[in-house]
Amino acid sequence: MEINSTKKTESLAGNDRKKEIISLLEDLGVVRVADMSKRFGVTEETIRRDLERLENEGLLLRTHGGAVLNRKEGPELPILQREMVQLDEKRRIGEYAAAMIKDGEVIAMDASTTCLQMAKLLPNKEITVITYSLAIAYELVKKTNIQIFLIGGYLDRHSLGNTGTPAEKMMEGYHVDRFFFSCQGFDVQRGVSEPYEAHVQLKKCIADIADQLVLLADNSKFQRKSLVRLMAMERINTLVTDKLLPSDELQEMESHGIHVVIAG
Repeated sequence: MEINSTKKTESLAGNDRKKEIISLLEDLGVVRVADMSKRFGVTEETIRRDLERLENEGLLLRTHGGAVLNRKEGPELPILQREMVQLDEKRRIGEYAAAMIKDGEVIAMDASTTCLQMAKLLPNKEITVITYSLAIAYELVKKTNIQIFLIGGYLDRHSLGNTGTPAEKMMEGYHVDRFFFSCQGFDVQRGVSEPYEAHVQLKKCIADIADQLVLLADNSKFQRKSLVRLMAMERINTLVTDKLLPSDELQEMESHGIHVVIAG
C-alpha cells in the first residue's frame, strides 16, 4: 500500500511529523519508511527514529520496512468468539495435525484458533513448541513433557499473540522442523493472505526458519483473499483442510508438490 510520495514544501517538525504518521496509520493501517521519507522530505533514518519513539509509546508496531497501528481494544477478546466459528472443522483439522507430531520434533504454531485446537489435542510427547500465542502456551502448560518457547513482543488482544519487531528478532538463528499455521484466506493464484501486516511479518520470519510449512485451513478460507499476502501456495508442503477442493484447484496444488489432506 503506497502513500502519496509528494514532498512537503518544508519538513514537518518532529512532533507534527509523528502526529501525521499516526494519522496515516489510522487511515491506511500500514506505512512504509521509504514512502514517508519522500513524503516528509527527511531521511529514512529520521523516520526510523520516529517509528521507534512511537513504538516505545505503544502507538504502533514496527515491521520490516515500516509500521502498523497498535490496535487497542476493550476487555472483550475476539479470539473467544472466533474459536467457536467452524469449531467442528477446526477440531478435525487440529486432531489430524496433532497426530502428525513425532517425539523429538521442534515445531512452531501461530496464534490461530485452529492451532489452538491442535494444541488441545497434542499428545504429551517430548517435543518443543515455539509459539507467540499466550492461549496456546497456557494450553500446553499442563503437558509436562512439552517444552514451550514463548515468543515475546507486543500483545495483540484480538489474537492473544505477541507481534512486532522484538518478536521477529527473537526468531533469528533458530530452526524448526515444521511450522503449523492458519490464515484468513488461501487461493491458488493469490496464495495465503492475512488481514494484518504485523502477523504476516512474524509468520514470514518463522516460515523462513522452518523445514516444512503445514497450512491448517477449513473450507471457509478457500478462495478468500485478504489484505496482506503471506506467501505463494507453492511454498506450502502440506495443506490440511476439511473438505475436498474442486478438482482443477486440487490438481494445480498437487502439481506444485503440495500434499493435500482431508481431515476427519
